[in-house]
Amino acid sequence: MSLDARARWLMIALMMVLDALWLPLAGIGLADATLLNHAGGRALLAALALIYSVARPRPRLADLAHTALQLLMLVMAAAVLSYAATAAAQPLIDDNLAAADRVLGFDWLAWFFLVQAHPLLHAVLRLAYMSVLPQLAAAVVYLALSGQPARNSELVWTVGLSLAIIIPISGLLPAASAWVYYDVTNLISAVHLPDFTALRAGTMQRIDLGHLEGLITFPSFHTTLAILLPYALRRDRAVFAAALALNGVMLLAVPSEGGHYLVDVLAGAAVAWLAIIAARIEARLSAAATVPNAVAAE
Repeated sequence: MSLDARARWLMIALMMVLDALWLPLAGIGLADATLLNHAGGRALLAALALIYSVARPRPRLADLAHTALQLLMLVMAAAVLSYAATAAAQPLIDDNLAAADRVLGFDWLAWFFLVQAHPLLHAVLRLAYMSVLPQLAAAVVYLALSGQPARNSELVWTVGLSLAIIIPISGLLPAASAWVYYDVTNLISAVHLPDFTALRAGTMQRIDLGHLEGLITFPSFHTTLAILLPYALRRDRAVFAAALALNGVMLLAVPSEGGHYLVDVLAGAAVAWLAIIAARIEARLSAAATVPNAVAAE
């Protein structure tokens, strides 16, 4: 396993250790049945990665299995950590976020009702917003099968680094969402709200890994992914253009379909930029470390 791959596993392991330490302090456990269900799928991916790396070397399939395993582990660990951070129940900052939107000249309610008044626009934005996880899966498959393991590595790094920034911020500066602040939850399905409310009230005792919801409002992780996905696909102009167009629509969808303030979007974009810069620095350091090792081996 390369130094870069080991570093990514270390990042995931650290997040899982934080989960293991923080959840008991918050009085929260994991549902046993879901742990077993998820362990089976991860074990299968690990076995495939090993088979295609050692027993029957097929680099592209090995990269696909390895990257899929890392992202699944990363997203699960991060989601659990976001639940623990929400349970800290810090004071909500919705008033501040709404005030920041007003300073920026953005009328969230006007945009929300404009989208609601146009069913076709609403449907397009909704589909774009819901495409984020299928996009992530498709990107991993495309990059692996087209022989771009470095891009898959970069994608894992940028997603992981983004979550490492976003989750602590969301725990220290939580928000219930613009849907709640502007009292429009009767018009949409705010699926995050029951878990968000129960965690802050201290009444959630078990987390079901099969039913994790996105609890983070500020910064917007959807926005971060809307930038990271086209960036990962930048080598192929046609694929990059398609990803850019789809994620441009997803950015428009973030306020109305995700209940985000405009300032959430700006913060999410800043996180993506920081993650990309950090990943580039890591790549340079990894390359610099590889050269002396190669020379020593000779």
